[in-house]
Amino acid sequence: MGQSAPGSYIVTALAPPDDQVSLKPSADSLTSSWDPGAIRLRTVNEAVAHAVGATVEALDHYRSSGSLAGFESGVVDGISYEMTNAILGIAANADEADITIEWDKASAPPTAVESHFEFRATDVPTLTQAAIRLAEDQETMQISVTGRVHLLAKKQAGGAGVFGLDSLQSAGPRKVRVRLADDEDYHEAIRAHEEDLAIQVSGRLEKEGNLSWLYDATVIRTLGPLDEYESSRRMRQEVSSDQIEMF
Repeated sequence: MGQSAPGSYIVTALAPPDDQVSLKPSADSLTSSWDPGAIRLRTVNEAVAHAVGATVEALDHYRSSGSLAGFESGVVDGISYEMTNAILGIAANADEADITIEWDKASAPPTAVESHFEFRATDVPTLTQAAIRLAEDQETMQISVTGRVHLLAKKQAGGAGVFGLDSLQSAGPRKVRVRLADDEDYHEAIRAHEEDLAIQVSGRLEKEGNLSWLYDATVIRTLGPLDEYESSRRMRQEVSSDQIEMF
């Protein structure tokens, strides 16, 4: 990926269609060797093009109706906070911007997928509003999370404080930021952090972009040393996996 020439406003990205993208987390997810758990880069390219096209349609809908409903309904077609933000970066500070896709000539071009997309400077406010809307979590729920405390912060004197929590649970968000409702609970979070203790908190889960937050949270209990909690949890999982259903 790079500029076509020094000072050029054209950036070219090469995405070899026969390479693969591994679905397993690794330092380098792009591979040219066969991986049964990977997908062809061509499939990813088509999905990205489809999502960009859905975003263009949502912009057209906004121009005619003034409504962001097209962005919300287009989530099933690949519209997302990340996609909207990426296009916003392309369209910002430009009178006009475009994305053009040149498909590999060795294969037939995909059907029902456009290859050229244009954006205007007037689209920037709409994309900004859409990104904010997509980052908002329309549904909230009360959950409890058990994990390891880190990143403690207290911006205001007398405030309840905020801290990060790495979840030790198999389900739910892997990381959350906890905004406490009570100042006393912050002292317990500090103790858990200093003594390497597992802690359980409960709060209102909300998503803001890629971040998961627990609002109005309270510390339910401190569970003990992290290594002991982890060992006990693994033993429970092993026992559960070895059990036989009788009925």
